[in-house]
Amino acid sequence: MKNRHASIKSKFTALENQFLNTFFSGIYISAKEFINIGKKVDIPMSMNSRELLIKELLNKSDANGTLQQTTQLLNILIKERVATYHALSKDYPGAASTLAGLAQKANATASLLVKEVKGNPYE
Repeated sequence: MKNRHASIKSKFTALENQFLNTFFSGIYISAKEFINIGKKVDIPMSMNSRELLIKELLNKSDANGTLQQTTQLLNILIKERVATYHALSKDYPGAASTLAGLAQKANATASLLVKEVKGNPYE
């Protein structure tokens, strides 16, 4: 078997994949936004790929005890995007069904974020 990327598995792998795939998450969070959230929770991060940034943000905030605050900041960002989708659907009624789908996916991502951070109580 080939081992292409010998990296350590993150306990937030499902959440990282959700944020990286815009089709499933309903939102796009830029590298700059991940870095800004990192600054707010005192995690210095340098410009890198979005994949590495979200992994670094979640794992370092878990390690230093600021995961709850990071989660709240990500949820605020998601709620802002959902509000934008709703405002756009009022301005552009022809795109309302598409924007409603994106809003639904974004809300599901917020729910997944809360669920993943709580973790499995049986572990």
